[in-house]
Amino acid sequence: MTFIKHFRIALSLVLLVPFAPGFAEDDQTRIVILGARTSQGHGVHEFFSGVRALETMITESGAFEKGTELHVEAFPFGWTEETSLDGATTLVMYFDGRRENPLQDAAVRSAVSRFVSDGGSLVSVHHAAFTDDEALRPSLKSWFGGTLPADGGLAHAFFSVSATENDHPAGRGVGKIAYVDEAYPPLDFDNESGRVRPVVTGKIMPLSGAANAKAPEPRQGVAAWAYERADGGRSFTFTGGNELSAFDVPRVRTLLLNGIAWASRVEIPETGVPTRADPALAAKLLNPRHGKDPFTVSAVMTAEEYSVMQLDWGRIDWHVTGPMGNTDVLTTGIAIVDVGKSNPRHYHPNCDEVLHVVEGHILHTMNDVTVEMKAGDTVSIPKGVYHNATNIGDTRAVLAISFDSAWREVIGE
Repeated sequence: MTFIKHFRIALSLVLLVPFAPGFAEDDQTRIVILGARTSQGHGVHEFFSGVRALETMITESGAFEKGTELHVEAFPFGWTEETSLDGATTLVMYFDGRRENPLQDAAVRSAVSRFVSDGGSLVSVHHAAFTDDEALRPSLKSWFGGTLPADGGLAHAFFSVSATENDHPAGRGVGKIAYVDEAYPPLDFDNESGRVRPVVTGKIMPLSGAANAKAPEPRQGVAAWAYERADGGRSFTFTGGNELSAFDVPRVRTLLLNGIAWASRVEIPETGVPTRADPALAAKLLNPRHGKDPFTVSAVMTAEEYSVMQLDWGRIDWHVTGPMGNTDVLTTGIAIVDVGKSNPRHYHPNCDEVLHVVEGHILHTMNDVTVEMKAGDTVSIPKGVYHNATNIGDTRAVLAISFDSAWREVIGE
């Protein structure tokens, strides 16, 4: 049986619940997945969608439930007041170690450190095991068995890598992987303990570009490794995942699922953990119209054709949305809030919102900030920010709302 929890996250929230050491019971596998805000352009460092992809890949593989009860808890925007490692088997981290890094918060770092000290297992995807913070780097090296050197840089490169011949379980069924991702110079490994095991190695060929007039020479590199820590815990690191599209590369999926299974002490089949999720899972999380014909003609919608939602606080008339089939890129509509009513506090995980007051008088709350707005006022609300409106006027409040995604998502209380 699989249990999945989706948590509500406010970007400004950094409160922590007390950490209580302890691990999942023998008949349970509890995996916590920690992300952060997207830190680069569209499709790059898409941690929110990447965390959801990992969650789906794990729950749909079937391998994590053999003889155990699987619990997966995902925190796409980072650590929140609801995050706890109490009873967790494995912490999977997918975020930018240099920007928007949850571990830069001392309380989060302390909680993870206690989890590791008690033998909890770790998985790092892409930058999570790297940092510019000199105070944090020794911890990352001790947790993962390797990290990016202080003077290390990055390079967009073509990976032509293969599972090693050391028969590590995380390499089962992986074979050769060839695709474009972000690569690293020689990494700073714990070479003295003998506990670091390369899982995927091979040629990494930096791409030509403005910085490389001539194609640089390919070099040997390590793209993934496993680490049996002295405290008895396990750590697995995969340096790829710069772009969300990597999660749709079949052998990358196998490698990631193998690494998470190995860290969680779940048996890995000889052919690798099966990848039963939608082959275009990541692409569809980024763009739900993936694989469909693009919208290329002008469309006129009459008032009778609007998608209308009648709600206990008012209504929303949707004018342009992806599901309505008249756009690929945005969502627009009119929200009407009745006198004395409020819409529920909520946030949008995948899009920014612009709200313009056409008529009326409202109080608008964003996280812990409340502002008074009247006709003609406009507010821009970033993704992940809790917000809601209360009509404090004598007439209905009419709000023009727009979003920078045709597939607006909402999570609310």
